[in-house]
Amino acid sequence: MIDFLVYAIFASCFFILLYKDTEARFCALFIGTLLFPSCIWIINSPKLSPQHILLYTFFLIEITKDYNFFIESIKKFPFKIPILLVIISFICTVYTNNKFDVKEYYVLARYVIELYGYLFASFIIGRKIDIIKTLRQLFPIMFILGVLGVLEGLFNANYPFKFICSAFPYYDGFYDLSSNINASDAWRTRTLLTTTYPTAYGTLLCGIILVFFPMLKKIDISLPWKIAFVIIYLTNLLLSGSRTGMLCSAIALTFWFTRKWHFLIKAFMIFALVVTAYFSIQQVIENFSQETRGSSLQLREQQLIFSVIQIAEKPLFGNGVGYLTKYIFETDAYGDRIKNEDILGMESILFPKLINYGFVGLFLYFLLSVWIFIYFFKRRNESEMAISGALEIFAMTLFFVLSGNMGNASAYTYLIIGLLTGGILSSEESKQEVNISKEPQMESLEQDVRDE
Repeated sequence: MIDFLVYAIFASCFFILLYKDTEARFCALFIGTLLFPSCIWIINSPKLSPQHILLYTFFLIEITKDYNFFIESIKKFPFKIPILLVIISFICTVYTNNKFDVKEYYVLARYVIELYGYLFASFIIGRKIDIIKTLRQLFPIMFILGVLGVLEGLFNANYPFKFICSAFPYYDGFYDLSSNINASDAWRTRTLLTTTYPTAYGTLLCGIILVFFPMLKKIDISLPWKIAFVIIYLTNLLLSGSRTGMLCSAIALTFWFTRKWHFLIKAFMIFALVVTAYFSIQQVIENFSQETRGSSLQLREQQLIFSVIQIAEKPLFGNGVGYLTKYIFETDAYGDRIKNEDILGMESILFPKLINYGFVGLFLYFLLSVWIFIYFFKRRNESEMAISGALEIFAMTLFFVLSGNMGNASAYTYLIIGLLTGGILSSEESKQEVNISKEPQMESLEQDVRDE
């Protein structure tokens, strides 16, 4: 019965993508990406997950139904230059390691689509829809998911993850589905809901907080529900045990709430934070250095040394697409379970980027992040969506540097950033159309004045 319900939800997302309007299609893609973890597959060879099926279905429908708009969106996509450079560097990586091995280029093509496809898909949708209205449609579902996350933390049992993963024929994650799913440690509560790992859940919560909280004022929901939403998601963030998520959310929200403050006040706050950090750093190091207290600075140092050794012979373009998952990790499920007990999971995105794609790939990764940040930052005085987008990419980049990108967490980030980018571009195009329509009227008025 539960398996039937899980497949019914997946089928609903699939058919909404096929037949419903644009806003509903984004909701289906977003919710489907959240609900179905990246560690499950419908087909094992080639590996095809529910997330992949929904993403490829979206592009198939978009191309067949509105091909001209799709091509126009490619031309107007503001991040195509850095992404093109990233793709070129990936091609160089494959060529230097595998020459003309067709299979490796197929793996590369899928990797690019399944990584940056979410960014472009949500950009296309953002150009067509009212973002505030879409957030209003997502609000009830996000509220329910937030409640489920709190319940997981309170009862130390994750039934949604267990039921969803058990329904599909192939699963390769951290947790044993035959027993109670509990991600908590002896010294802290941890939750993951429907992601693959608590760190990925921290990424998701941080992203949701940074897109919903700044926009709550504009969403047509009664105040008690908004207050409950804030409380639930802050509680979720606490229960997730993601220290990086708490830190990044706190920094980004601080910038949001102080965005209209005087420069000198902001400068004083930054100075105060630096001083506080300086006097707290020894305590932080001591806490991180305890083996029972999660990821340590020593572990990150070991991972850095390991990464440098791995790319010693191929420093520019690295060892190849998916090298870590093929030769270091036990599985090919976005970093689930690894063999080497000395390095555990990669605690920063710096390490897998460096090992797989070398210094060139690592540089271009940050180039894309900076490019996106500048796009939003330049428009910060014109749109609150731009401020939210700048904080989103800043917080997520910081998150991935500090704790890594686990469980396809970048999909959540890119879905939000692409949506905000499309909304901003649509707003700018509307303003341009209004200005163009006013020009003939102004010329007519000037001509009438001359005639008089």
